[in-house]
Amino acid sequence: MPKKRKDGRYQRKITLSDGRHKIVYGRTLAELNAAADAVRDEDRQGIRVGDSTLVGEWAKIWLEKYKADLRPNTKAMYRNAYNTHILDMIGNMPLRDVRPVHIRGVMSGVAEKSESLQRKVLITLQQLFSTARLNGLIAKDPTEGIKITPHARPEKPKSLSGEQVEKLLEACIEPTAEVFAGLCLYCGLRREEALGLQWGDIAGDSLTIRRAISFVGNQPDPSQELKTKAAHRTIPIPAPLKEILSKTPRRGLYVVGKADGGPMTKIAFRRMWDKVVQRLEFSVHPHMLRHTYATSLYHAGIDLRTAQYLLGHSSIQMTAEIYTHLGSKDGMKAAGKIESFFTDGKTG
Repeated sequence: MPKKRKDGRYQRKITLSDGRHKIVYGRTLAELNAAADAVRDEDRQGIRVGDSTLVGEWAKIWLEKYKADLRPNTKAMYRNAYNTHILDMIGNMPLRDVRPVHIRGVMSGVAEKSESLQRKVLITLQQLFSTARLNGLIAKDPTEGIKITPHARPEKPKSLSGEQVEKLLEACIEPTAEVFAGLCLYCGLRREEALGLQWGDIAGDSLTIRRAISFVGNQPDPSQELKTKAAHRTIPIPAPLKEILSKTPRRGLYVVGKADGGPMTKIAFRRMWDKVVQRLEFSVHPHMLRHTYATSLYHAGIDLRTAQYLLGHSSIQMTAEIYTHLGSKDGMKAAGKIESFFTDGKTG
């Protein structure tokens, strides 16, 4: 039964499913009943009634329990997204008090940033709150329906033209830089896969991806684990890469290694690549070389499933996006032929 307090408010004791009691208050009986119903709803949904865990407190637990087994670079991505763009906005708020408007506030703060950074922040928010919901800390996920702010900017080139490939290889004066570029251009290796490739992984006309080197600070990650199971693959070596490999000095285990034969450090790789870029009149980053390989597969008529294997994509959708994008470009190139066909009256 409701009880009226000296301050004029009503109160009622609610017994929860775990035997605990919760006191609810209301200025009117209707307000009291609404508060009681809200508590019972949370209790029925398995929510810990009265929990006051802060977003920042949950973020620490989430990183420790849910992200402990990730690669260092991926863990750093989540940590940086939270510390730089989320912490100051909602870190001191109780999880249960965060609403979509607060999430929109966080995303508004990065709206002028790149779409890639926006996605990292949004993914971090989505995973923070979805796991909080799974653990009974909140009833609703405030990130549902939230999207990034797309930018109407000219599309940057994702791959290199034939002429640019020639200029890039000419700029690779050091053998280590040339073989790195060759592995990415002619076999589609990711940067970390090229750095992890050993001479023993090359047999005849093919090479096998068995490890990848990412960095923890400046040093290579000792685990050398591949990004996914699909990354483990055997790739044919085209003639241009065979020629590059034949003249690459073998200083140690690694095909792309330091002068002393050891694996590349982050600083050593950056210095090597910066020397190449400085000799070019166009912008190029390592992932563009892999995308150039994907483009070559498309123009060579390689089917989607085979391209997925060669690129080491865990999902065929990833490969399909590249092929669809290239297909749309080819469709526009055909505009002149289509126009001539119809204007010349060759329709019957």
